[in-house]
This record gives sequence, C-alpha cells and structure tokens, in this order.
Amino acid sequence: MDRIKFTYPEYINLLWISLLLIIFYYFTVKKRFTFLNKFLSNKMQTVLADSVSKRKIIIKRLIQVLGFTMIIIALIGPQIGMQLVNVKRQGIDIVVALDLSKSMLAQDIVPSRIKKTKHEVKNFINKLEGDRIGLVGFTSKAFLQCPLTSDYDAALMFLDIMDTSLLPQNGTSLSEAISVSSSAFLEEDKKHKLIILISDGEDHEEGFSEAVKEAADKGIIIYTIGIGSLEGVPIPTDKGFIKDEDGKTVISRLNEIDLKKIAAEGNGNYYLSTSSEGELSDIFKDISRIEKKEFGTKVFKDFKHRFQIFLFLGIILLLLDFSMNERKKIRKVAE
Repeated sequence: MDRIKFTYPEYINLLWISLLLIIFYYFTVKKRFTFLNKFLSNKMQTVLADSVSKRKIIIKRLIQVLGFTMIIIALIGPQIGMQLVNVKRQGIDIVVALDLSKSMLAQDIVPSRIKKTKHEVKNFINKLEGDRIGLVGFTSKAFLQCPLTSDYDAALMFLDIMDTSLLPQNGTSLSEAISVSSSAFLEEDKKHKLIILISDGEDHEEGFSEAVKEAADKGIIIYTIGIGSLEGVPIPTDKGFIKDEDGKTVISRLNEIDLKKIAAEGNGNYYLSTSSEGELSDIFKDISRIEKKEFGTKVFKDFKHRFQIFLFLGIILLLLDFSMNERKKIRKVAE
C-alpha cells in the first residue's frame, strides 16, 4: 500500500478555511432564500424562480469550496507513492588525525586546544557532501577511531568520545599519526586521498619525514593545522599545572616549523587555527580543486510529488465556477 507524506504539513491547518467557507455559504444562501419568502410576493418569487436556479447556486458554492480546497492541498505538497532513485556519489577520502596528547588541554585557544579542535572538525564534517571521512587519534601511539565512511552521523559520534584520556601519554609522535592515517585508505589508486593533521606540533619522536614520503608515494596529500600559541602556556590539571621532573611548570608552545614541513613535503598546505575558523574555508576551497572519484551508486526510495494534480483540479474547478451562470432562461409570466 502506498504511503502518503506532505512536503509542508504545517499548511494543513489552512483546510479549516474550507470548513469556514462551507458554513459561510450555508448561512448566506439560506438568508437569501429567506429574504425571497419574506419580502417578495408569490408572483415575483415565481419570476425569480424561473430566472435564478437554486440548484445552480448550491452547485457553484460547492465548486468554489472544492476548488479552493484543491489549491490548499497542492500547497501542502502531497507526495503519494515511492520510486527508486539512483544517485552517483562522488568525492574524496579524507582522514582527520587529531592530537590527543595532554598538551592539547592548554587554554591558549578558548576554551582549550582539544575542544576547539573537535569543534572545528565537527563543523568540517557537517559541510561534507559525498566525501568519505575517517578519524585517527594520536599521542605517542595512533589508532583508527573511525574507518572511512560516508555516514557523517556515525563519524560525529566517534568524534564526540575522542579526548586526551583515550591513549597513553608518553609524548607525541607525528610520524605514527601519519602512518596510521595512511593505512586507513583502502584503495590502491594514487589520488583522491587527503590527510588533515591537527596538532600543536610538539613531536617527541623524530623521523616523520619518512612517513610523509611514504604517504606521498601513495598519492596522499597532507594538510596540517597548527593549534596553540607561539608564546606557550602551562597545561592545566585537576591539581594545578603539569610539571617536569625538576618541578618546573611545563610550557606548551605551538611548533609551526614541523607542521609546515609536513605540509610542504606532503604536497599540501599549512593553516594556523584561528577563532574565525577561516582555515576550514580555505581547506574546502582546496578540496574543491581536487579531482573527485565515484564511490558507486546509491539507491534509495523517494516519494513522488503529486501537488500538480490537485493544483490542476483546483484551477479547473475555479474556471468552471467563473463560467457557470446562476440564472435560467427567463420565461414570461401570464397575466
């Protein structure tokens, strides 16, 4: 059995106008005939009865109500029956690697580096259309939090649970982040692949150049986003600030040098995270220039719009009303 839905269900209340029209016409027609009986002689009523058709008056009013009702239904936008629709999905594969080290708790970016990062990634995912997205979290180790998917709601759910408590805090390895992100791409073709690495750039292990080269050899482009300040700030904890072995407060600073180097060697661009989130718009401009690939055809059910039928019926009924005459052929009354 076909299902029915409406494009603008909020307009259904307009159908009450049709009911009000019926009530209005009922009383006006009744009042008209009462007037004839009360103020006109039988002879004059006979003349009017021959010249005006009560039946036509009632039919015209019904046609007006039906025509107006059909137009309201067309405005509501009925969708009756379903059809299978094939849609080709095109885009690129994107893996976002998020730094989850303790230094991301620093608050030189309001409200904190990690919260600002997740906010940016959420907005980024919400703007995607057709691209597949994956998520990688990293400290000294990296893990694939969300495999490549076009299910953006699922990606947002995985993003929501990512924080600095998910991985051991033994430093930060940018090379590990790049390697695990590279392994997330399934296809062998050497294009349509992008890594977006978001970090404060502090790297406690060297050797990311080799990981970048391996990614570039696979056709992967790497963009980096630096988050934090060059001046640096302490890293807050529940008991104050993180201190080193000598008891001195640790200052976490943005390391742009390594992030810029990764982007240059990875054939991408480096962006500094700002409160305006302009870097995301810049990345989208770059993505629009990257060649898209077809991920296949997605088949889904879609309702068929049927408002045209009701609009056509409404116009026909109103035109019929305009062409109808309430009067009959007048006959002479014998004196």
